Amino acid sequence: MTLRAELAAPEGTVVPGTMLSADLHVWNEGRIVDAYDLTLLAPPGEWGERKLGQLPVYPGMHEKIKIPITVPRSSDLRPGPVALGVQVTSVLDPSLVVVPEAEIDIAPFRDVEAELSRPQTVGRFSGSNLITLRNTGNAPVAVRLRTSPQDEKTPLRSRMRRSRVVLAVGERARVGVVLRAARPVAVGKDENWNVKITAEWDGEAVRERVFTHRRRPVLTTGGLRATMVLMAVVVAGAALWLSPVAGGTRGPRTQTAAGPTQLEQVNSAAAKARQQLAQEKQKNEQDEKNEKAKKAPKKRQLQHPLFVQTTGGSKESAYTVETGYRLQLTTVQITAAGNGTLLLSADGKPLGSVSLSQAKDITPKIPVTVPQGRTVRITVLCGEGTSSSPTALPSPSLSPVPTAGAATCAATALVTGELIPDQKTPSEGDTAKENER
Repeated sequence: MTLRAELAAPEGTVVPGTMLSADLHVWNEGRIVDAYDLTLLAPPGEWGERKLGQLPVYPGMHEKIKIPITVPRSSDLRPGPVALGVQVTSVLDPSLVVVPEAEIDIAPFRDVEAELSRPQTVGRFSGSNLITLRNTGNAPVAVRLRTSPQDEKTPLRSRMRRSRVVLAVGERARVGVVLRAARPVAVGKDENWNVKITAEWDGEAVRERVFTHRRRPVLTTGGLRATMVLMAVVVAGAALWLSPVAGGTRGPRTQTAAGPTQLEQVNSAAAKARQQLAQEKQKNEQDEKNEKAKKAPKKRQLQHPLFVQTTGGSKESAYTVETGYRLQLTTVQITAAGNGTLLLSADGKPLGSVSLSQAKDITPKIPVTVPQGRTVRITVLCGEGTSSSPTALPSPSLSPVPTAGAATCAATALVTGELIPDQKTPSEGDTAKENER
């Protein structure tokens, strides 16, 4: 039994996030009817359904089928040619396998995420905010930033500390927004003004973010009342001091029949002022607690792929837990091929090792927590003296067949777990240990 197959991809560049179809031709050059299992081989990412089903072909005939392919919109997919393949396996004779390949030309795309640090700022004379930009495209991008109040009549001036930012693929940048009230108000009510930030690139405004600035008067209602009470206390004290009945040598103090003495009135007014000041302080502390609670990070799920491919020797890939979180590791799903061994470690401690030819998922028997700034690492130790073929290497990169005498090993590990907020920051000693590793 003999088998032959060809794969033809459409010409021209393909923008990530779009769909295309490739033509697969399969020839049955044997003498009996056979069916073939079709499997799509592509780089890591959501390229559509991997299992494409079966294709029956009569002897001496050939069949044509269109392979649907969804190009993922990911920054990991860089511009340029990318190899794709379809593994064709005989149902009657599983050892009969061919892998026709084709190339598609990936076009560059640019996309930027924008996130404000605070949805609201508060100030009497000025205020500030931060906007975080991240390049989620597959090519460098130059972002131009603008800011202004939504209402042109608003007495507020806003400006960006940097009006232009150039971001590499996956790079982040934080830019400050400075606000200043044109006409501060001494007494009155709080005013809320909306401030708009626009991020532009490639000549188009595609990201807009809006936050609220609350302008408070110099003296709040409670502060004004407390000031008036204190002034009344001072005036009353001065009047009592200058009164003929204030001193003991000038005669006994008198008490009116209608109410308390002047000293009792002064003490009562001072006590009310202290009570109002305490209530104002308690209200401000509660407002600060509410703002801190809104800024607290939230739990979120993590799925991060690690990929290693090497020809002889050893190579590794690692994921570092981001600042402000600790990772509760659940499982590591492993797909590998080659003659060698895969080692898995978390926070510098070994979790297990498996043979590349018998790869299986690794699930910790006891809960494993990786602190912020630490890593989850896979290391591939590749043997020598063997050769590999396209069918023995299920790597989604579809690299060319290695030369004889060099063993090609590849492994993909999907790290799954939960990122839990952690306010502790890594110490200098921990950072030094991580650098040594």
